[in-house]
Amino acid sequence: MVNASQQSRGPVARAVAVFREAFGADPAAVASAPGRINLIGEHIDYHGGHVLPAATLERTAVAVGPLAGRFRAVSEDPAAYPATDRVWPPSRAGDWGDYVAGSALVAATATGWHGGVALAVASDVPVGAGISSSAAIEVATITALLAAAGRTLPPLDIAKLGHDAEANFVGMPCGMMDQTASACAPPRQAILLDCATLTWSAVDVPVDLVLADSGERHNLRDSGYAERRREGDAAMALIRGRHPAIVNMVDIPPAQLPELLKLLPRPLDLRVRHVVNENQRVLLAARALEAGDPEAFGVLVNATHASLRDLYECSTPRIDAIAEAARGLPHVLGARLVGGGWGGAVLVVCRAGSGGAVAARLRGDAALALPDVRHVQLGGGAKVE
Repeated sequence: MVNASQQSRGPVARAVAVFREAFGADPAAVASAPGRINLIGEHIDYHGGHVLPAATLERTAVAVGPLAGRFRAVSEDPAAYPATDRVWPPSRAGDWGDYVAGSALVAATATGWHGGVALAVASDVPVGAGISSSAAIEVATITALLAAAGRTLPPLDIAKLGHDAEANFVGMPCGMMDQTASACAPPRQAILLDCATLTWSAVDVPVDLVLADSGERHNLRDSGYAERRREGDAAMALIRGRHPAIVNMVDIPPAQLPELLKLLPRPLDLRVRHVVNENQRVLLAARALEAGDPEAFGVLVNATHASLRDLYECSTPRIDAIAEAARGLPHVLGARLVGGGWGGAVLVVCRAGSGGAVAARLRGDAALALPDVRHVQLGGGAKVE
């Protein structure tokens, strides 16, 4: 555990301190990666659609070194990240350690690393708040282990390894958005990412962003996330039975949507409506930001929340109440559930220059009693420290 003076330092220095305390040596390498905040486009990445994420200024740092025959991970916060100790190569255990163990394993396989891994984590990325602390820890772990092995890979390849760890080792059927944003996002810009081709372009963000934590922790492995994936697969099986040329749900032309929805029982029709319309909202949102039209962007953000609440059914009454309260504040353009849902946080979009004041108003709302409200600053992708 780091002491109070160490806690006031950044996550890189803290990760090094934790590593030295736990393993009695300096790490071979240290890397950091950001959380991600998705401006718009929820539950679209695994359907091959478009999303608009950015990197947060908050980062997770991971220090790594060799360890004979074992995988051992420690952290500055044992409550969030309890120590884990496993034989190398590690097997899945069903706890948080799977994220670092799986990431270390895919990086070791990619580099030819042998002999086990010692690892220490320090993080400013909040857990369970919808800004992908999991992707931050995966990407930071892989980047650090690559550096320790004397290897480099393009950021997108690092993102693919992180996705491999989460999808195939952790067992979370996620898309590529989170890892791609954490590994690739340019400083202070969002990326319009096509999840079917993994091509992206940078988009300026001429609005302020506030993240209001609901205090409802979410764990996507224990939520309805996997169920939504199964529902999507079931819907596409029915649609392809009639229209085999449609590969991804987002390939459905909006004009053809009413006809295709007749093929689907409830709630599959609701899920498809959300995905097809949300993909269109992302494209419109990117155009609005590029055109300097924050009001239009705010309207689209509000429409996304309504769709997540009513069609994808992944919001909660508390999340809905926070979004509604935020929309009533001066300078707020829109508010919505951010992240996978079933708890987490609300993203509040404000006029440029007003984020601090909006955050203060939300922080002082005794009725909402929000455990954390932050004016989000955008950062950049992963790096070796």
